[in-house]
Amino acid sequence: MTSAILLASFLSTSLPAVAAPLKITDVSASSELHDDSGVSYVVKNVKDHKQSTAWFESEVGSGLGSWVKLDLDGTQNVVGFRIWNGYWLTSDMWQRNNRVKELEVELADGTKHSFTLTDDMKVEELRFPSPVQTSSLKFRIKGIYKGSTFADTSISELQVFDSAPSSDVAVTSFSASSTYPADGDGDYEADNLGDDVLDSMWCEGNADGDGTGEWVQLDFGSSQRVSSLVINNGNDFGFKAFINANSATAGTLTFSDGSTQKVTIKPSMMGQTIAFLPRTTRTVRLTFDQVRKGKEFNDLCISELHFQP
Repeated sequence: MTSAILLASFLSTSLPAVAAPLKITDVSASSELHDDSGVSYVVKNVKDHKQSTAWFESEVGSGLGSWVKLDLDGTQNVVGFRIWNGYWLTSDMWQRNNRVKELEVELADGTKHSFTLTDDMKVEELRFPSPVQTSSLKFRIKGIYKGSTFADTSISELQVFDSAPSSDVAVTSFSASSTYPADGDGDYEADNLGDDVLDSMWCEGNADGDGTGEWVQLDFGSSQRVSSLVINNGNDFGFKAFINANSATAGTLTFSDGSTQKVTIKPSMMGQTIAFLPRTTRTVRLTFDQVRKGKEFNDLCISELHFQP
């Protein structure tokens, strides 16, 4: 067995720009914290595409030695992974619970790689020194950052990547007409549209409107063929959150050459694919022409937005 020591680094959104997360067929853990008042802390939470749910270990002490194992769909060529370290329900809960500091990743053949994570509530992307062939990854806690209140250590989400291109068109940058200010639940930046996590989202920040006329824009870095958009409309934190916030019902796509196309968007929290006349373009701007009003909040949110060739 060999061991490699790496410093973790936050690499923006580079991995999903060229790859999609690999399928995780099964998860297991050394221990799980018992449900508390209807809140689940089971290990399957690390692969549910939500940052607000988390796995908690239940060992005596701070959780040193505890582990989560991800099984992949056969042997894969893995280049790295992405981790939502700690309990991402709110920034307050993130501070109150332990976070992982030293992380050991064991491959199916017993090879181990060690990473040091930063103590920031930011998604961290970590890469192996070179691609590894493995059918599983075991993430073992070797060191922790202490929480201010509780002694349990948690991980909210894990994604694993190979080097194969995604079926989506790679995005180099996201932008928006306005953005809702960050709060205790996190931020609402346009980058959230491409993170493959349903309960992080872009929300517009125009206090005087309902989202009509607001827009998001994706820049591909070079001219690319696009023929459909895949969207998770509204606030996908959960059904209640979706009902309470505004969601889109119609929009206009604007391409680099100035041409446009109208699209109809279902006011549903389920993912939907909307086909349009194929274009070759560097950017696509989606302007929201009509919205469905939420029951409580007058802010338009979009959880995920991707374009396909």
